[in-house]
Amino acid sequence: MILHRYINRQVFVTTVLVTFILVMVLVSGRFIKYLAEAAAGQIAADALFLVMAFRLPEFLQMILPLSLYISLLLVLGRMHMDNEMVVLQAGGQGHGRIVRSLVAPILVAVSVVALFSLYVTPRGDAEVNRIFEEQKGRSVLELLTPGRFLVRGSDGSQRATYAESLNREDGYLENVFVADARFDDSQAGRVLTVWAHTGRLVQDENGINYLELRDGYQYQGKPGDADYQEVAFEKARVRIGSENTSSRPPKVRGRTTGELLESPNDSQAVAELQWRWSLVLTVPIMCLAAIPLAKVNPRQGRFLRMIPAVLGYMLYVGLLLTMRSWMADSGGERPWYYSMIWIHALAAVAVFFLYYGDRLWRRGRHS
Repeated sequence: MILHRYINRQVFVTTVLVTFILVMVLVSGRFIKYLAEAAAGQIAADALFLVMAFRLPEFLQMILPLSLYISLLLVLGRMHMDNEMVVLQAGGQGHGRIVRSLVAPILVAVSVVALFSLYVTPRGDAEVNRIFEEQKGRSVLELLTPGRFLVRGSDGSQRATYAESLNREDGYLENVFVADARFDDSQAGRVLTVWAHTGRLVQDENGINYLELRDGYQYQGKPGDADYQEVAFEKARVRIGSENTSSRPPKVRGRTTGELLESPNDSQAVAELQWRWSLVLTVPIMCLAAIPLAKVNPRQGRFLRMIPAVLGYMLYVGLLLTMRSWMADSGGERPWYYSMIWIHALAAVAVFFLYYGDRLWRRGRHS
């Protein structure tokens, strides 16, 4: 029990630190990407942290197996460097006892990854998909930042919106400018420009959003021509939204595991289901591989095998991702070898040779 607590405590602390560092790196990169989309008006700023919160389980399910793997390499490598492993082996504590000592953290990691990959992450992806669908339907007014132009386009048209300031007490935009340009019909090249003293968002009984403008002018014509039409108005409405409709069905990553099991003929569903189970299987396989890979000579340094060990993990996950892509693109008819089970079997064979390869080699030479 003393040995178990000693190893588990170090593995736990190291795993937490490694996980924190990797999460910060990954989350920072993704947050910058979403921040750029918010600056471009593709997503509201108040939705950024909500999206990141729903994406966090997906990050953790990818990072936790790698963090535990690196932690085992660091902890066991240090024990080899300090000759602690030599003392343990001299006392009859071999690889078998080390494996039994690591059963608890491995089971905890397997449970957490299984919970995330099979239940939490699909729900988070479905919520992220819903949020982005809502963002597509949000009006330009909701995404408009006073003092900056917001340009949004659709098929055959483009709209630029600008407001000089926002009166937060009354909820009005001041000095509003809206310009619509079309490119694909008989009115191609003509621009509709509206300027108004104030504007606010209103919604009718059908759920359609309008920008209600007051005390302004409307100009319509083609740039370069002299036939501009000018109309002054006291109050006008510009349609900027559509009926409130439910979001599209979630993508395959947002479907629950039960729904994936009910679609055995859907190649994308099968690929996603096998990927979720593969994340769970990577934990015990790579943790078992870390024990012999962490064995180093004190003269060589504890980081001698770190780089090839991490490259081996990346190769393992890379093959799984490649197979996932092949399976998703295969359509209804999939070759029998399009399955991630072969990659796991290959990894298991590699782990077997890490433990018993030298013994089999010596036995083969002496036979």
